[in-house]
Amino acid sequence: MAMKVHSRRLTTCAVAENGETITLGLIDQEEGDVSLSLSLDQAAAVLMTLPRLLTRALQIRSGSESARYVFPLDRWSVEQAQDTGLMIFTMETQDGFQVSFALPSRACTRLGLALLQEQIPAPPDAGDDSDDAAVATRLN
Repeated sequence: MAMKVHSRRLTTCAVAENGETITLGLIDQEEGDVSLSLSLDQAAAVLMTLPRLLTRALQIRSGSESARYVFPLDRWSVEQAQDTGLMIFTMETQDGFQVSFALPSRACTRLGLALLQEQIPAPPDAGDDSDDAAVATRLN
């Protein structure tokens, strides 16, 4: 039988000195310390899976298939990847969550055009970003 750990909170995150392992420190339901170590490949697999699971959980809780678990974007950057012809598109939230995508130049062009075509008129208070985080967490 598999051991089940019900995490109450995340306490630490660390990368091994050799960069091969990522360790998450947790407190379980009985206030015990638990450590989860993952190889770089396993951690990447978890990262790729969690957003889909968060969205599915939100859809189930809300009863709406159109619900999405979204993160409020604070900063983004685009840079040229060395020796590949790809662009690196990085998005980051205010609390430090960051994800990067490798994009071929054609995808960059198509993304730019799609954003231009989907421009939505700004509301009268467009200069005020204070409600962005609250709105972002309940988009559906």
